[in-house]
Amino acid sequence: MKYIGTDPREGATLVASSDVTSDTSSITLTGIFEPEVMYFINVIDYRPKNDQRTLQYRWLDSSDNAISITNYQEGGSFGFSGGAGSTGARYNADRSAYVNLTSGTGNASDEAGNVEMWTVPNTANEKMAFHRSNYHTGADEDYGSKFAGGSRLNTSSTRAEGIEFVCDGNTGGHQINNVSIRVYKLGTTVNPLKSISHRQEDNYIKSKYIGTSPKGQGWVKVAEATASDGDSALDFEDCFTSNFKRYVITGTDCRPQTGNRHLYFQYRDAVGLNTGTYNDTFFVAYSNGASTSGFNDDETIPLIMGNIGTINDEVGHFISFVDPRSTNTPKFLSYRSIGQQDGGVKPTTYITGTVAYNDATVMTGIKFYWSGGNFEKGTIKIYGVQE
Repeated sequence: MKYIGTDPREGATLVASSDVTSDTSSITLTGIFEPEVMYFINVIDYRPKNDQRTLQYRWLDSSDNAISITNYQEGGSFGFSGGAGSTGARYNADRSAYVNLTSGTGNASDEAGNVEMWTVPNTANEKMAFHRSNYHTGADEDYGSKFAGGSRLNTSSTRAEGIEFVCDGNTGGHQINNVSIRVYKLGTTVNPLKSISHRQEDNYIKSKYIGTSPKGQGWVKVAEATASDGDSALDFEDCFTSNFKRYVITGTDCRPQTGNRHLYFQYRDAVGLNTGTYNDTFFVAYSNGASTSGFNDDETIPLIMGNIGTINDEVGHFISFVDPRSTNTPKFLSYRSIGQQDGGVKPTTYITGTVAYNDATVMTGIKFYWSGGNFEKGTIKIYGVQE
């Protein structure tokens, strides 16, 4: 629309952050959670002081004290890639003080872990959170991924207004050596800016608005491409810049010309495409004609969606998180996807996983292509996460 001022950004607003670059016992973010509001917590480049150590969290009350509990209920699923040779599995645990976000992350200069978490902490009901994570263990080219993790604090009606992060219970000299933490509040208002002729019932910016808007954080679209029938790939060059540390990539209505194809990707750096070995680990579940599920570890393919069909309205969609400009190894791309397999009555496929690429090079772009043949349709958008 035509107005004079700052582009209003709704959605997610940064409410707290912390950057640690030396050994730290505890990171506390206090007084940040409002009642009955959902938050997104992003943890990037976590490294412990000691090798093979786990990042954990617990909730804090209005006085910045840990909420008294009996236990945390925690469960999820995980897998490995890069030569780890382990078998993916489900797990459950009763935690006495802290919830595990990662597992044994390495402490070398290029080893790190990352976390995405959604939660509603300031509630008198159970404090529940959903998270996923990926991490480089202390072993070379040994990569872990927690596909899905859930936790709940089930023994207290005390509202949580803050959160504390530690390494391995903050005992035995285990500390956080490096991490970037960002807490985003999901928007609770719609277009709060007023035009000169604003009426009470208006909830949008009228043309010829004069003024500014508060700086917002959110996802800024940096690139978009829609496939024409017969395109061999959707290839993005120079879309990853130093303006953003983290990127979100979405794919909608993606369909190959030939049925039962997987959607793959490759990174680009300043020289060109990275065609080396990509390591994938994922959990897959089926519905609509099948009820099976399973883990796939140490797959040497950059799979995001699997066996997408072409009959009738068969397509696939995905969302992924990536830190392409990090100098850590590997380059993790974590994803969730859903798609319809070929044949109309074939199962709907849900996949959640992580692709690891063992290269410390700063990446500048990314290419999406099918395991065979060309695109029939599909739109891919890339967003930079504001800090």
